[in-house]
Amino acid sequence: MRIIITADLHYRPASRDAYLAFAQQIHSRAPDCFIIAGDVGHPLRLFQRGLQLFRDLPCPRAVIAGNHDVYRGEYGSRTLWEEWLPRIAREEGFIWLEQDVLALGSLGICGTMAWYDYSSRAPHLPLSDHEYRMLKGQVNHDADYIDWPWSDRAMARYLAKGFSSRLGGLVANPAVRQILVVTHMPIFEPAVPPRPESAFWSLLSAYLGNFTLGRLVFDQPKVTHVVSGHLHRAGRWTLPGRYGPVECHIVGSRPGEPFAVELTLPDRP
Repeated sequence: MRIIITADLHYRPASRDAYLAFAQQIHSRAPDCFIIAGDVGHPLRLFQRGLQLFRDLPCPRAVIAGNHDVYRGEYGSRTLWEEWLPRIAREEGFIWLEQDVLALGSLGICGTMAWYDYSSRAPHLPLSDHEYRMLKGQVNHDADYIDWPWSDRAMARYLAKGFSSRLGGLVANPAVRQILVVTHMPIFEPAVPPRPESAFWSLLSAYLGNFTLGRLVFDQPKVTHVVSGHLHRAGRWTLPGRYGPVECHIVGSRPGEPFAVELTLPDRP
């Protein structure tokens, strides 16, 4: 079974030829499932056009939002998150993984944006949660363009609760033999290493991942693969989970240069 996951398309009409070529490449690889792990396009019309690039794929398609997808514009972040993004995704034939799971034979697929909760913070910075809230605007445009009413920790807890319920359903399903987890924010520590020599990176790292969610995922049976986006640099690690090794990837798309991770997974009996 061939699963192709991309992320961080940041669709822009000025680079349309590159995106069309990428979509054609995906089509030629004939995946059994195609997933976009967030940051499709902003504002909403570009989110929709980014999804439309893949409308001719004759396989199940799924998507989660990234932080840029909820940047305020014609609509506020809360309205985008609660109404427009899931509506547009479903209108374009995509499964909205923030609410639904996908089962393909013995493979279960579960996803979430995995909002940051400061668990990826630099260990040498003695900053409080309040200080991280106040300092975010120095290194991260989320502080400028996301206007929903929830704190980072509250959003992270809310998403984790829903994700945990969906993941638990797949774990309990006897027909599911292995699980692929897809997130926008990375959830494993090697993806966001400490760099104490860089003051910018040390502050920024708090807004790059959700290691709390990673600990939950690595504690679950059946999870064999995790694929995330957000960082714009590719990476691959095999990490120990409670029930066996977990293969972890960062997609690594760059502006105007979309990339994808391809997984070939056996349909386990």
